Amino acid sequence: MTTWGVQLSTLEQRAAEHDRFSKDLSFQLVEPVTKLQQQCEELRKQHSDYAAKLEKERDGQYGELKKDKVKYDEVCETVEKRRKKIESSFDSGKSKAQNAYQQHQQDMYNAKVRFQHEFWSLRS
Repeated sequence: MTTWGVQLSTLEQRAAEHDRFSKDLSFQLVEPVTKLQQQCEELRKQHSDYAAKLEKERDGQYGELKKDKVKYDEVCETVEKRRKKIESSFDSGKSKAQNAYQQHQQDMYNAKVRFQHEFWSLRS
């Protein structure tokens, strides 16, 4: 019976040591890893939200750029119509048509400058 008691107490001591060792491992390894996992998940969500925000801004800028491109194309078309009108006009109306053409050319240049400015501001 004494031998059995000694073996039983030794076994209980070992079990207690194993229990302490497992708790120490859990405290030293599992909890920090769990915290790191939570931090990584939070960072992933933040990056995902930021990427969505950037895509939304980019799409808005491209929408504005398309609108500006349409305006520029309309101005270019008007200038081309004026140029053709000058070529087909008679001498009496030629100077008036020439002045209108020059004004539309200036408008086209201004629209082009605005469009280029918008385009390059998106690229940078």
